[in-house]
Amino acid sequence: MKTVLVVFFLSVQSSYSGDTETTATEEAFDTVQFYSANGTNWRIRTYARDQDVHIWSLGSDVADLVALARAHTEKHYGEVLTEGYIIETEEGLEGVRHELEQRGLPPNLELPPSGAVFWAPPGTTYRSRSVPR
Repeated sequence: MKTVLVVFFLSVQSSYSGDTETTATEEAFDTVQFYSANGTNWRIRTYARDQDVHIWSLGSDVADLVALARAHTEKHYGEVLTEGYIIETEEGLEGVRHELEQRGLPPNLELPPSGAVFWAPPGTTYRSRSVPR
């Protein structure tokens, strides 16, 4: 079964709970991510200032996760979008890690209990620290 991870880097680093936003650095930047595996789809938003993460289940009825990811991210984050990576593999998480390395990214994946998987910069500890309003 295919595993898909779509990662978009943003030009800001923000805090959801603090309602603040500053310019990103090479080490600290927000992301918008989408993940699909085992018939379930997820949207993930990371906030670099406080290493916060919000995860939403999109369920199983997503016909084309990559198209959804592109459209959603361009619509809501187009002004601050800097880079995007689309990973598709039949090799599960090891395949995702390999593909990240092939693109020059550290193969650092977070595996929260929800079942969603997301990429995070090495040396960070992303956890759900706030609740979306």
